[in-house]
Amino acid sequence: MPYRFVLILCFLGVSSTGCFRSGEDPPASTSLAALYEQDVDERIEVLGLVSQASSETFIEAFGPLRSYDYSRYSRTDQFDDTNFLIAFRERTVQHTGAGPDRRHIVLSADSTGSYDFGFFRQFVSATVEEQDPEDLTPYLFPEDPGYLSERNYEAYFYHFLQDTLMLDTVAKVAEVRARPIEGDGKNIRSARFFFDRASGRFIAFELERIDLALFFREESYFFVHLQELPDGTQVPYNTRFETRITMPFKPPQRFRTVATYSEVSG
Repeated sequence: MPYRFVLILCFLGVSSTGCFRSGEDPPASTSLAALYEQDVDERIEVLGLVSQASSETFIEAFGPLRSYDYSRYSRTDQFDDTNFLIAFRERTVQHTGAGPDRRHIVLSADSTGSYDFGFFRQFVSATVEEQDPEDLTPYLFPEDPGYLSERNYEAYFYHFLQDTLMLDTVAKVAEVRARPIEGDGKNIRSARFFFDRASGRFIAFELERIDLALFFREESYFFVHLQELPDGTQVPYNTRFETRITMPFKPPQRFRTVATYSEVSG
C-alpha cells in the first residue's frame, strides 16, 4: 500500500527517491522476443532456487540485533521531481548492552532542509527515539509472489546473471523480471536473489515493484544484504530503500534511505 514507505522511514528513525533501477535497454538490432527468449531448463532451475529462498532468513537476521552490540550509520534523503536534494538526515548510533541496560548513543549527526511529507505527514511521528531497527522483512517479501505461480510463468523471465562479489563473498545471482507486454500490469517488476556460491546461503535480496491505488502510484526499490559473523550467525550489513509517490495535482515525492551495520558482536 502507498503508506508502506512512511512506515519504513519511521522504523529507520526518521522524525521530522532518487534513482530507480531498470533493465538495460536492448540494442536496437535486438528484438524484445529474442532478448526475453526463455530457456525452459534455466527457468526450472531458477524457480527451484528462488522458491527455497525463505524470508525467514532475514527475519532471523534482524532478531539478534536487539541484544547485540553494533554501530549503525543511516541517511535519509528527499528529492524533488528534478532530482534536487530537498533535505537529508544522517547519523551514526552505537547500540550496546542488553535488557534495561540497553543504550543507544548518537556518535555523529547531521541534517539540512525540511522533509515535505505532504498528505503523509499525519502518519509520521515527530519524535522517534533512537532504538534498534524493526524487522522490515514483511515489507520486502510479498506473500505468495506471482512469479512463483505457474499461471504467471509467461509473464516473467527467469534467468541467472553473472556472479558478483559482495564483501568477500562470491554470489550466485538469480533474477526474475517482468516481460514486456506479457508482464505489463504485474506489480512486481523484478526480484533478484543472491546466494553464497560456496555455501549456498541466501545472503541478499533486491526487489522492484509498482503499486497502484485510487489516488496513488508508488514505485519502490528495496535491497537488503546480510553479513556473516564468525560464529555463522547472519545479521544485516546494508539496507537500501527508495520510493517515488505520485498523487494527482502534486509533484512526485521521492525518498531514499540507507543504513549500514558495523562492529557487530553478540
